[in-house]
Amino acid sequence: MKFGLLGLARQIGLAAPVASAALVSVVGLVGCGNDSSEVPGTRSMLQASTESATAREGANHAPQIEGIVLRPARPRTGRTVQATARVTDLDGDPTELTYVWQTRSGRPLGEGRVFDTTGLGSGSRLQVVVSASDGESTSAPSIHSFQLAESYSSIGLVVIDASKGTKPGATLRSVVELSDDDSGRIDAELEWVVNGEVVGTEDQLETEGFAPGDIVILRARLANRARQGRPISSPPITLSRGEAPRILSKPLSGIEGGLFRYQIRAVSDEPDAQLTYGLMNGPDGMRVDAKSGIVEWRPKSDQRGRFEIEVCATDKWGTGVAQSFAIVADAPPASPR
Repeated sequence: MKFGLLGLARQIGLAAPVASAALVSVVGLVGCGNDSSEVPGTRSMLQASTESATAREGANHAPQIEGIVLRPARPRTGRTVQATARVTDLDGDPTELTYVWQTRSGRPLGEGRVFDTTGLGSGSRLQVVVSASDGESTSAPSIHSFQLAESYSSIGLVVIDASKGTKPGATLRSVVELSDDDSGRIDAELEWVVNGEVVGTEDQLETEGFAPGDIVILRARLANRARQGRPISSPPITLSRGEAPRILSKPLSGIEGGLFRYQIRAVSDEPDAQLTYGLMNGPDGMRVDAKSGIVEWRPKSDQRGRFEIEVCATDKWGTGVAQSFAIVADAPPASPR
């Protein structure tokens, strides 16, 4: 009987040094079977272990989310933010991601990889919840929390709209654009600077009171900012001269009755040119009325001979035209005796 038990032990793989312990186990194994539920047979244990391993090898593994990245890393209010999740799947199955944007309290705000934060205030605490599925199993949700920062824009373009011309009297308009794709009204503080002096802060500048050659610059900075920074300046514009006036009249007569009289008639193509007249060269005593253009001169007794005259017509911006001519002052005829 002992030999048979040892042989039986060897058949089921028990080592010789534990033969006495094996005898006890084997006795139980070969009992009459009155209580079969007490200890499972060795064969049954091995079979169960193998079947369990086989089941584990054939099971589907749920995807796992390794991390979530936001772009930009610090989202700002009024902008869009995009989430990207890193996913692994032990089975190599294709996965489908679900993105849910919500408040910290769980109130849903939107779905999809991209979320528009327009309407949310700076400092809003949000989170994106991401889940991955391979069609059979779904990962545990992964949550990425973040806080909206204040939207800081920067000025990217400051120019002067001179489509109405650059002559004095034209209206110049401001053009200010942000450096990003923000839509909506730009709240900027403006300064119009002429020859280094601030002359206006509105959206447009009336140049009627300025002269050709004056240099105009527009400066802009963002308003309502704790740190406004330095203003951005436009390229300068130099006010140009308009078309010069034209003198149409000619002095057709000389000195009559001891008086030279001539009225200058000039025109300008510039609106509201407000022409004035003047004497650039002439004999002593000659006068020109600045408004009417009437030239008058009474030669004195010692003013005889040929005199060169030059008169001019000038608009309010300093653009003028000159006219030259000559007159002869003869000696008065001798008195009869």
